[in-house]
Amino acid sequence: MNRVSVALVGLILVVMTFVTACGPATPPTSVPTPAPTATLVPVEFVGLKVVFPTRAPVDLDVDPALVAQGEEVFLGTGACITCHTIQGVSEGLLGPELTYIGADAATRRAGYSAEEYITESIREPEVFVAEGVERSTVGLMTIALTEHLTDDEVAALTAFLLTQQ
Repeated sequence: MNRVSVALVGLILVVMTFVTACGPATPPTSVPTPAPTATLVPVEFVGLKVVFPTRAPVDLDVDPALVAQGEEVFLGTGACITCHTIQGVSEGLLGPELTYIGADAATRRAGYSAEEYITESIREPEVFVAEGVERSTVGLMTIALTEHLTDDEVAALTAFLLTQQ
């Protein structure tokens, strides 16, 4: 026998041994047990206090149709998706992430409600730029980017952004 024949016979023996060891290819007769659920276990660090930010959802009473219209503005005529990220909606690369803006907006500017802050940020984005917010840069968003939006579109966009919590 030549080398190729010996190698082929060896390969066949390995495959046959494997198939025999694994048993017949029949479906299981018992019902598989469900996968275990994840359990969160607190981690303790010696001498280190870990504080995770919490966001309290804002109680909203907004018209779902208005929210849907606002999402259309965000994705379309407002072109907000170009710069802003909302997890599961858009992946903008320039402006601040808006995934939790509905919960965070009321804390950004003293004396402003979440709705007032968001509306001003759309209508007059250069008036106030939040400090400590990643990718929040003075002069990046200008009124030229939003002046084409109607009052109804701004109201709808604000409603949509308020639901991002």
